[in-house]
Amino acid sequence: MRSFLVSIIIPVLFQSHCSKTSSSYEACERADLDYLACSLVVYQSYTYCAESASGVSGSSETKAAAKFQCDAERLVGSYLCEDIKKKTCGTK
Repeated sequence: MRSFLVSIIIPVLFQSHCSKTSSSYEACERADLDYLACSLVVYQSYTYCAESASGVSGSSETKAAAKFQCDAERLVGSYLCEDIKKKTCGTK
């Protein structure tokens, strides 16, 4: 869990995708902050889901399905966060 958080924060802090020469620099700066906030929400949601999934009882297939759902939600959430930033900032 901690490595997931680090993998989100480190790139945001040390690799800005915005250019000060861009006419939409302020919007891009805001997109960086929105991306960070979105990523933190996705991380917290994933943590809660994973904790809930670990308490699921039943067959190994049922437990695996619960974990898979958490992973899928995290993946979609991360994609949406990145997509919001791309649309606003216009970079990768």
